Amino acid sequence: MRYLFSAVIIILIFSAPASAQTNKETESRLKQALLTNPQDPRANLDLGIFYYNKDVYPEARDYFETVVDLAPNTEYAAEAKKYLASMDRKVEKRWRVDTALGLQYDSNVVLNPDDGPLPEGISRKSDWRALIYLKGQYDFLKKQNLLGTASYSFYQSLHSRLSDFNISQHTLGANVIYDLSKITIKGAYTFEYILVGGDAYDYSHTVTPSLTIKEGNGLSTIVQYSYSWTKFKDADLFTDNSDRTGSNNQISIAQNIPIGGSAEAKIGYAYDNDNAREDFWDYNGNKFFAGLNLKFPRNISMDLYGEYYTKDYDETHPNYGKTREDIVHTYSLTLSKRLSERLSIAVGEIYIRNKSNIDAFDYKRAITSAYITARF
Repeated sequence: MRYLFSAVIIILIFSAPASAQTNKETESRLKQALLTNPQDPRANLDLGIFYYNKDVYPEARDYFETVVDLAPNTEYAAEAKKYLASMDRKVEKRWRVDTALGLQYDSNVVLNPDDGPLPEGISRKSDWRALIYLKGQYDFLKKQNLLGTASYSFYQSLHSRLSDFNISQHTLGANVIYDLSKITIKGAYTFEYILVGGDAYDYSHTVTPSLTIKEGNGLSTIVQYSYSWTKFKDADLFTDNSDRTGSNNQISIAQNIPIGGSAEAKIGYAYDNDNAREDFWDYNGNKFFAGLNLKFPRNISMDLYGEYYTKDYDETHPNYGKTREDIVHTYSLTLSKRLSERLSIAVGEIYIRNKSNIDAFDYKRAITSAYITARF
């Protein structure tokens, strides 16, 4: 019935004379159709076309992107993508900038990255921190099926009390994507440099080739391999940090599964092997993960994620006389709302529980976040 209602409105639109009053009435009728069912891809598509024909591209893009989100791999999404591509060709914009400002409460601020040992006497402290994120990307290669991008991102955390654990992160990246009708091939390289409390903590090189296979009806499989080499630096708080210098190999497979027109699930498995300078840091990891994205009216979405990760270390740790075994549970929930084409807000919660047979590595961590993002 709602599709019939939308069709009747379209007939009325194109049979009416073109005038300012008619345009206003047309817009009102289209919005009335959308109010009848905000998740109707046809109604969103019609409004997008209306604004596209009036050269109001920001409004048109919002509705076209909503169509793609609501009804992926349908004729409505295909039509919306044509209009989006047309707008992109008109704009011919090869660069973009993403920014984010946020606030977090962390129950375990001084937890060392990669589950390293905690500094003596100040472990497991909670604190508030402000977050600043900036990323610039430029498309240096843009052809019909080929895209090449280069990017730089900067991340900074500023703690209320524990300033020794402020993190500065600089990341350079390059991607090449070759998109065919059923297969997408991607190659990525990143260089990352991290400082903790103003001191160098580590730098790494990572190469990641991946293959996405599109089975149709929104189903897709992603196979990915990643190789990283990381140089860890010693510092006053992390005196033996350099022992972990070495490489990591990871291979993963994931399946994207659409659920109706407003939800998508993802399940997968990853295996990784870490080889460090000191053998007691070497481990084999097995990770099972699942995620669910839900879209609601008024540009609201929810992301749920869960992960079960086991890490079995190769050698006895010299400080504890045991071979370390960890089981890591990670759960997250994020609610976001798109305020406009460029602006969105989000709140989230992450909970991590690392169960280890060595007390020094056994911990709980909860992070509550609120942030605003903008794209230019």
